[in-house]
Amino acid sequence: MPQIEINRDLREAQLFFEDQIPLIEDGRRQLHDLRQAFVNYYTLRRIRTMSLDTYALGNNLPDDGYNFCYTIERELDKLGRTIGANAFKFGVYFGRTKSDSEYKYRHTKKFGNTYREAFENVKNAIVKLIVDGNDENLDEIIKSPISPMFKGKILSTYYPERYLNVFSDDHLEYFLTQLNIDTKELIWSDPVLKREVLVDYKNQDSVMKSWSVDIFSHFLYTVYPGRPPRENVEVPTDPLKDFKPPVFPINPTPVFIDYEIATDENTPNVNKSVKQESENPDYEGKRKRDKQLGDRGEHLVLQMERERLKLFPKLAKRVKKAKFDYMGYDILSFDENGLERYIEVKATKSKSGQANFFLSYNELQKATELKNYWVYMVYDILSTTPKVWRIPNPFHPENALVKKTPISYRVVINTKSQ
Repeated sequence: MPQIEINRDLREAQLFFEDQIPLIEDGRRQLHDLRQAFVNYYTLRRIRTMSLDTYALGNNLPDDGYNFCYTIERELDKLGRTIGANAFKFGVYFGRTKSDSEYKYRHTKKFGNTYREAFENVKNAIVKLIVDGNDENLDEIIKSPISPMFKGKILSTYYPERYLNVFSDDHLEYFLTQLNIDTKELIWSDPVLKREVLVDYKNQDSVMKSWSVDIFSHFLYTVYPGRPPRENVEVPTDPLKDFKPPVFPINPTPVFIDYEIATDENTPNVNKSVKQESENPDYEGKRKRDKQLGDRGEHLVLQMERERLKLFPKLAKRVKKAKFDYMGYDILSFDENGLERYIEVKATKSKSGQANFFLSYNELQKATELKNYWVYMVYDILSTTPKVWRIPNPFHPENALVKKTPISYRVVINTKSQ
């Protein structure tokens, strides 16, 4: 399980969302009543004996009971969407294809040579999946021949408090990435394991652990981090553009780069001109966006440092984030000889080049006190290939080529006692 990162944005989102939960639960009650009635009807015994007509999508709905696939996909759609994926995901269905307009039973070859043989094997696979779901046998669940989305929907329908109702692999990867709990191994893993990590994330959080899995899914889609944006769809006059959180690419490949600090004559004058704002700057919004970029930068550096030390597995396992801000650094890592390396991470959307960042008084103090202090500058963090410049302590000893400008002051005014 990746290291859980709790931030202020998440807490603010939870604070907003918790007031809405009773209303959301009330609005979804009929859906859950239908889900429960469906599960009560389709016992393992009934699944084993159900007819092809009552299973397959595309047939007329039965007078009594439920069509298995139609109910799972259409009537319970708001408990997790699988609509849009090819109907072959059901193993057997009644319908036509683009190349064949005749309506007839069609099947996935992996389940059998005929649609009748395939249907028997599909029923057996569904029964086994439900049994394995009850036993929480993840290895067998992953091995199940049922298509990933349909598999996920069956599990969350029968065990809504155990299995997450998010079925698109793209959506799972988006949520993992935006929550900073993604790793390369996890992104390449089975969707079953991705859902497991998200449920663990919920259950380890002091606020969300009391939520139902369905409410957590609703939170992911509607509040934090929100529904994944559509690709290649831009709204040029979107008034909310500057208020939306940054969208980080899935499975980036950050790389280390090397620079030398430029001498004065090669250093551009960054204070040469000041950009005039067309309206009052949103300082609070900028602070929040910078924090989001910084959190993502720390996550990437954490993974990169563990990878850098992969030949020293005992050291790699000890790489971790600083527990408290007052510690003055973000990542505790190590040199190959075991010497502790204290890393302050700064991140920007800008291309690699000049390092321009804010440093707190506490961070500067720690830079002068801690041995083996580094600044890791993460450039182009919204790209698929962020660049990371590792800067050995630029503040101690004092370096005239590193320009520091005080931009805020703490003011204390004492008063006379009356």
